[in-house]
Amino acid sequence: MADSAVPLPFVNVLTPAVPAGQPIPAVLIHGWASGSVYWEPLANKLLDAGREVWILDLPGYHPGESLPPDFDWTLDSAAASVAAALDDRASGAVHMVGHSMGGSVSLMLAAARPGLVASLTLVGMAPVPQNQGFKEVLRTQLDQGFFDAGTVVKLMNAWYGELAAADMARLSTGFDTPFPILSASAVAAMTGVEPSVPGRVRAPLLVIAGTGDRVRPIEQMRAFVAASPGRRLAAIRGAGHNVHWEQPEHCAEALLEFWEASWPPPA
Repeated sequence: MADSAVPLPFVNVLTPAVPAGQPIPAVLIHGWASGSVYWEPLANKLLDAGREVWILDLPGYHPGESLPPDFDWTLDSAAASVAAALDDRASGAVHMVGHSMGGSVSLMLAAARPGLVASLTLVGMAPVPQNQGFKEVLRTQLDQGFFDAGTVVKLMNAWYGELAAADMARLSTGFDTPFPILSASAVAAMTGVEPSVPGRVRAPLLVIAGTGDRVRPIEQMRAFVAASPGRRLAAIRGAGHNVHWEQPEHCAEALLEFWEASWPPPA
């Protein structure tokens, strides 16, 4: 993993009123052009179940954050930055939960630092080809040097479906991230992990996917899960790419069941 880790200025540690279950934090890693706000419904369900939740902002995504001028935003450097944050705060392995691009970052971390990861959950993500139309939209915006308002609305509707105006305003703030960060992380997200990375992951792996995901079709995610006995799938009927926002209760149920079944590992 890269040596170019940077400190993460935002690590929101949420503790339940009444702890229950395993004393292992769930670490939530956001996707491209997103941030901590879209984890709130799922985080609240996990807190209600007695689980501790950590929410991180990836490098450059926290409002007002400045990165070193020589920082190269890649999945590898993002994973190294998350690993450094966990080294500073965690007393043991954590349950990693990554959405979309955050799933790629989590895969990189789990492959390179297995001792940090008790389990890995990919939400709305598997290392399979993205929708080509989505990639073409991104490339057009990267070429023009900014994300226009119409494209932002188009992308948000593809990810969430129809949103109320207040939710659109809150959830689209990820596009306020400085364009150089959005651009570099978009390239990283579209490139994805190297083919060998998933095979190096030792931790139990769950994919949570909406059956209506328009970014990565459910059929491709089923194929990824079927390729290894250490992987399982929770298909959430009727949900789209941001399944954790649309159906947080079903996602929380899938996570809690997975964590109880997979940790501690068999002797």
